[in-house]
Amino acid sequence: MHDLIIVGSGPAGLAAASHAQTNKLDYILLERTDHLSDTIYCYQARKYVMAEPMMIPGRGDLPFKAGSRESILDAWQKHCDDEKLNVAYSAEVKKLEKKGDTFEITTSAGAKYEGKKVLLAMGTQGNPRKLGVPGEDMPHVQYRLVDPAEHKDEDALVVGAGDSALEIAIALSEENRVGLIVRGPEITRANELLTKEVLARQQRGQMTVYFNAGVKQVYEGYTDINVRGEVTRVPTQWIFLKLGADPPRKFFDSCGIKFSGDGKDARPILSPVYETSVPGLFLIGAASGRDLIKLGMNQGWEVIEHVMGREVEPADEAVLKERLPYWEGNVRERIQAIRKRVPLLALADEQQLRETFLATRVKEYRDGEIIIRQNDYTNDFLIVASGRVELWRTPEQSTQDVKVAEITGGNFFGEMSLISGRRRTATAKASGPTRLIEIPRKAMLKMLGNAPRARALVDQAFLLRAFRGYLFPMIPEAQLGELIDKATVEPFAKDQPVWKEGDPADAFYLIRNGMVKISKKSGDKEVVLSYLVAGNFFGESALFSDAERTATVTTIFPSDLIRLAKKDFDEFLNTRPHLRDAPLKKLEERRIAGLVAEAMPGSGAVLGDLIREEVVMGTQTLLIDENKCIRCGNCIAGCEGVHRDGQARLSLTGIKFYNLLAPNSCWQCENPLCMLDCPPDALTRDPRGEVYIKSNCIGCGNCERKCPYDNIFMVHKEPKKSIFSWVASMLGKKHDGIEQTVAVKCDLCREISGGPACVRSCPTGAAIRLTPEEYRSTLEEMVITRGER
Repeated sequence: MHDLIIVGSGPAGLAAASHAQTNKLDYILLERTDHLSDTIYCYQARKYVMAEPMMIPGRGDLPFKAGSRESILDAWQKHCDDEKLNVAYSAEVKKLEKKGDTFEITTSAGAKYEGKKVLLAMGTQGNPRKLGVPGEDMPHVQYRLVDPAEHKDEDALVVGAGDSALEIAIALSEENRVGLIVRGPEITRANELLTKEVLARQQRGQMTVYFNAGVKQVYEGYTDINVRGEVTRVPTQWIFLKLGADPPRKFFDSCGIKFSGDGKDARPILSPVYETSVPGLFLIGAASGRDLIKLGMNQGWEVIEHVMGREVEPADEAVLKERLPYWEGNVRERIQAIRKRVPLLALADEQQLRETFLATRVKEYRDGEIIIRQNDYTNDFLIVASGRVELWRTPEQSTQDVKVAEITGGNFFGEMSLISGRRRTATAKASGPTRLIEIPRKAMLKMLGNAPRARALVDQAFLLRAFRGYLFPMIPEAQLGELIDKATVEPFAKDQPVWKEGDPADAFYLIRNGMVKISKKSGDKEVVLSYLVAGNFFGESALFSDAERTATVTTIFPSDLIRLAKKDFDEFLNTRPHLRDAPLKKLEERRIAGLVAEAMPGSGAVLGDLIREEVVMGTQTLLIDENKCIRCGNCIAGCEGVHRDGQARLSLTGIKFYNLLAPNSCWQCENPLCMLDCPPDALTRDPRGEVYIKSNCIGCGNCERKCPYDNIFMVHKEPKKSIFSWVASMLGKKHDGIEQTVAVKCDLCREISGGPACVRSCPTGAAIRLTPEEYRSTLEEMVITRGER
């Protein structure tokens, strides 16, 4: 009979055993393999293991610091030997029963152990998720990379988007041809540094990343993968599956442990001290949902403190109190108060929220203060903790703001940028004193990935607000629920037709993420009627007519489109005929815009050229009207003159169309590759989308190498002059005024009064800068009405 039986010698179980030894508890640690910590043991050779989260202190005597897999395992084995921890190897638990006040455990070898309490720290290593496709049982499909050095000049696929998948892909890409298959449109769950490294290697051609992809079938020597509905066959000698793992749910059910639901994403119901629904049975580590090593180790230490009868404060308590300063009590009480106020957060459990709030900030705003601006590139998810927020939108070709919604306490906004990653679609202002919980996009996506009910609520809000804002501005959101339930999400690949001119009109669409082009044939030319980004509708004429499609819709980028069938819309309006006027008005606006575009076909082509070259992705675009340019060079000279290094950022190269030149030196990309590998994080993007370089640049040159347009280059800063450096130079000696090489690029003269020097220096007005809202109307004026076709 033991005071405590610990099952599993991973980080959490080892930390618990070490602290139990310190407290002289009668315990035994059961390990199913013949070595410690099987999960880390199965990491690839020489893998670097990080000690995150950095802001949370580690607890207990078990040593742990960032380092190689081998160094960590050696340190733990030495600690186990030195402290003489009571470990039983090859003791796989097959059965756990509670008999009265004690537990009985039976191993696969038939050995029996009895304990007053049991701590499960089993992890999920033995339950990897599978593909569920033909061929996945072939011998070259592996769940573990043993040693990257064993692979050279081979074709490999890595499936997954977590830290482990990215680490394997990076390790193999040194000497192999590697493809990384990511289920979604972006990498959201992995460490930021790993994500940047993968994207950088993709840009350099060291690996291929397949987004919105999955394995269709595995063959000997090759694999069929489905990328946005298109099947691609790729050569494959090895496949490494890193799809995560599931807790041993069947075993837990047999122990009597209750879960939050029946789905695979359901989590075990645990008390604040990690006790399950079975008194005396505790659960920690990866199987409890805490998959970071340091967090699991802290859990093990805390359980032993509880078993010893001592109250313990969670390790993240002090950090979270700073993150949540406006509520009373301990962190648990503060989170409970927030969950009562915010229905969305009530759909996530406390541990999920504790992790999310580590990246969260709470801010207060004065009455009328701007929170976000329309067209900003910010993408935090915002929850109104108290007060009110008004959403205002400036329609196209208008200077008059229109109030589109009011968000009250307990509700949220920002779901459009969260889901689509695009610019803000409205300006938010505080209405009275307002307090907001601001959650970074990746932290929110991670939480929603682990809380399916919360994710469903955010998706529903996205649809409700988009339908209401575009089609039914006056109807309460509650009445739209019936319509939203009928909508479906459909993925489309890049350049894939949604429909073609002449096809039957049977549905209309909302862009969840991505971008589409609406065009039609005019003689032998394609006339672009419009470009639409996430949050916009198209095809609404199908709702009021059985006529064929009058235009072709094609995706510009991979896109998720929400489809609503005509018959479902008809059923909704049959009982609400008074709602027909609003969408009919939108339909008429689109019809008029189409007539204008058809009358002036050049503007669509010009805008198309800009979008294809990513020029339109910038805050402002420099255009030079060559009909007015006199080649005086003042724009270049003006740029040189305002910078201390005397180096012009402007170059007169780029794309030319009609009478216009768009210099590539001033372009801003939607996904700036220059920012992927900047060691000091000197490259940053302001809320308006402008990429600029801060003063902490170290001159490594990574950004210059990654820029596909050669817009970034290295210059020498002037060395600091002093009497000592002057004397040294006279003597022919070098002093400490060494020239420093730094990166520079056009930044719209952001710190220079008067605006961009190139525009101010142009004597004829040939150089102009346009905001995204001005593109079409100004281009029509410069290109079309002046006779350039």
